[in-house]
Amino acid sequence: MSVDSQLQVTGGVTQALVAALDQIHAAITARMVGPDGKPSGTAIYMHLPVGYPIDPAMYSFPWTPAGGSTSAAVTSDGRFAPVEPTTPATPVAATPAAALTAVPAKPDPQLQHSLQAAAFTSDLVDEMLMITKNGIAVSWPDRKVSFAYKTALVGMQAEPVPPPSADVQARIDAARKTLFTLDANGNLTGYSRKFEIYNTNKQKFEDAVVDYANQFAAATADPVKGQVWPVASAPLKGKVDRARADIYAMGGQEVEDALATVQSIGSSAAASFIAQARTMFDSYQMGLAGAVAANVPYSYIDPVSWWDRKNKDFGTFEVKVDSNHVSAGDAGGSRSFGRTFYDNSSSSTSGSAGYSVGFFGASANASFSDSSAASGLHADSSAWSSFHDETSNATVDFEWFIATIRRPWLLGDLFHMDGWHIVGQEKGCISDGTVDGQLPPGGTDKLLPMVPKGFVVIRNVTISADNWGAAGDAFQKAVDDANSNTSSSSTSFGGSAGYLGIGGSVQHSDSESHGVFESSSSNDHGWNFHRDGQRGTLEIHGSQIVGWVGEITPLAPKVDAPKDESKAADGKEAKADSDAANPAAPPQAPTTPPKA
Repeated sequence: MSVDSQLQVTGGVTQALVAALDQIHAAITARMVGPDGKPSGTAIYMHLPVGYPIDPAMYSFPWTPAGGSTSAAVTSDGRFAPVEPTTPATPVAATPAAALTAVPAKPDPQLQHSLQAAAFTSDLVDEMLMITKNGIAVSWPDRKVSFAYKTALVGMQAEPVPPPSADVQARIDAARKTLFTLDANGNLTGYSRKFEIYNTNKQKFEDAVVDYANQFAAATADPVKGQVWPVASAPLKGKVDRARADIYAMGGQEVEDALATVQSIGSSAAASFIAQARTMFDSYQMGLAGAVAANVPYSYIDPVSWWDRKNKDFGTFEVKVDSNHVSAGDAGGSRSFGRTFYDNSSSSTSGSAGYSVGFFGASANASFSDSSAASGLHADSSAWSSFHDETSNATVDFEWFIATIRRPWLLGDLFHMDGWHIVGQEKGCISDGTVDGQLPPGGTDKLLPMVPKGFVVIRNVTISADNWGAAGDAFQKAVDDANSNTSSSSTSFGGSAGYLGIGGSVQHSDSESHGVFESSSSNDHGWNFHRDGQRGTLEIHGSQIVGWVGEITPLAPKVDAPKDESKAADGKEAKADSDAANPAAPPQAPTTPPKA
């Protein structure tokens, strides 16, 4: 059955969600343009069949190099609790001797949470994504962006720089004679007298500038000195001016011209970038793994409060779709991203018309443990799955935004530069710069074909529809079972709801907020369902990642490794293999004793 035929028999929820996905995709692709305003051709958006639920307790308030978080403690929903007031300290003289026993220090829960959140965040954005053309996001099995990037850095070799021309070399030699003393072989032996005088005068000028600033600060703090500062500052200003004049009166301009000549000697831009990239990568390897002696490449997400579904300060987009309008507008049978995604998801999961993983399905359970105050408690459990979407008159409403991944350890400019290659490897071994050339199976040998640049977050989902059928009955039963227990702390309520990537799961354990999604009371779980006659409304309160945006790495490297370099590398490998196969014989004892 074709995708258009399938959509004709699906319910209103599925049709509305397909249309909502089209709106998201259109907004994202509108941003994927080059400087000329045309589609970049190297940016890719891939949707998740089922959303990844965001647990605030895992990602809230992560540690940063600037100093972590500022609040005192963290609650289970990812928010910091107010600091408890402290009681006045008891005077030492009045303290019993037994109370003076040292109390073991306790870990700082705020710092522990911040470090853990930074580790979880860095790991989340370090997963490599496979390049696909069917709109479905797929992760590489056990491949990390940081590892691939580090491997590329290790293999980078800058091309040699040709020597300067005779004219440039002559200017360099003259500048060195102005600045330094040289021996007969041209080796540096020290500073020239002219350069020493320049350094002395430069230091006097800098000291005079600092003294002027300090005297001004002191005058502004003293009303009397401040009153006369415009007049009293004249000698200090004169000291600064004389020090500056001495610099250039004693050959300072000649010294500075020579310094400029020496400092402007051309070198390999690629070599400089490679060295800087290696330094940055090593600098951002952080000890975020706790007691495990392993470094974690530090990354963060913009906006920093992306995990907080209540924060509207950074701005979000709102999507509201009515299935009635969708049906009226689909008469032309046009193909769209949502329809293509629906088709791919259905075929990949062998879903039948109207149902596919991520489109319409659910499972839930209600259970209980020991309780002293329970009324109307149901000990059985309710479960359902793979229901056909038979809803009608559906409305879908949610917020979404793109969260940008920041990796301060990744210097992407390097992949746009000439002048380097990968030792022993061919051109394009990192990436061939195209989408088609890096698709499986042929493109799986590329080292870093695409870098995830961001992800799409959907939050605060409300789905209303008529005729929920058996699925609505099961939803309602799960909610009723959870609410029938008056001692919510002894009741567990879990469930999931999957709709075109808008899916999630929760575990609610008491009236406080404990779980993947926030909860303010025992009746407000991570998702909630209620009915009003034939119409039912499903609310999914948390945030979920539903798609990823990636950028194809440009053609890199742009040249093959030199043949002689490849042969040298092959020779070393062959020798290593030979040595391993034929280990060297032990050294023979000398035939004559050594001389004393």
